[in-house]
Amino acid sequence: MKHFTRIWHLAGNIYLTMGIIGCMVADLVWGYGKLKSHMDVFTPINDRGFLAWAATWGSESLSITLWLFILVGLMALLSVNTFVCTTDRVITLIRFRHRFKSAWRFFLKFGPHVMHYAMLIMFLGYLVSYLYSGTHLGKVLLPGKTITVDRVSITLKKLDIDYYEGDRMPHFQKRAIAVSAALEFSDGETHKSGVLSYNRPALFRGYSVHLRGFKPRSKSSGMSTGRRYITITVKKDPGMKFYFAGMGFFVLGLFMYTGEKIYSKKPAKYASETPGSFKRRTREV
Repeated sequence: MKHFTRIWHLAGNIYLTMGIIGCMVADLVWGYGKLKSHMDVFTPINDRGFLAWAATWGSESLSITLWLFILVGLMALLSVNTFVCTTDRVITLIRFRHRFKSAWRFFLKFGPHVMHYAMLIMFLGYLVSYLYSGTHLGKVLLPGKTITVDRVSITLKKLDIDYYEGDRMPHFQKRAIAVSAALEFSDGETHKSGVLSYNRPALFRGYSVHLRGFKPRSKSSGMSTGRRYITITVKKDPGMKFYFAGMGFFVLGLFMYTGEKIYSKKPAKYASETPGSFKRRTREV
């Protein structure tokens, strides 16, 4: 028990927090140069997942990717450190709850700690995504056609492509500037519609569909070939539920923190109190 207590206090040491953050800054500076000059090595992470990437590109180019593995380790240490520090504060707050005159004030004091736990939940979501996500690349969808990924069928109901028709930028004349695809999902029990575009994935029961490409990219080529389709990437991301849960708790904690600050600024009515009672009250939380 004594060894556990010692390790617990060491894990929650503020100097350890500062050291981890300093190492992360130095590691990110190092990684920025590697990432900028070797983008082709890191791009497959989004398509393959971290584990598959680490066993191939990551391990084969260790001199380029070592900073990322160090960063993952530092983030794990920071998560443990944050959990221990936050838990210590929560335990202390509960221990001295009798000093609070108002139960509402006591509840609002947990706001920053709720936000810290929320960040840990989101970090857990990233970890789950990297470890257990599945990716299906290069799926082609034509209007009115259906593809099946695992047990989910995806149908392209409508494809809208907007082409530039203005005169201000002649080099964009009749070139595609926006694309929107209406999709329909089904797994035999649930049916759902979604809209897919660049920077706007479509979501369905833990799956996310991302637009990778489309044709035709210009009006002239579309008229000559008549072929319209989109290329998509389908990802199964079990970490999404942790992201949304973490964001929900973070917003709750933010409201609690804001409410506590507003509550603490309310003027206290001490006019009828004696000087001695006023001093005793100011020592209370």
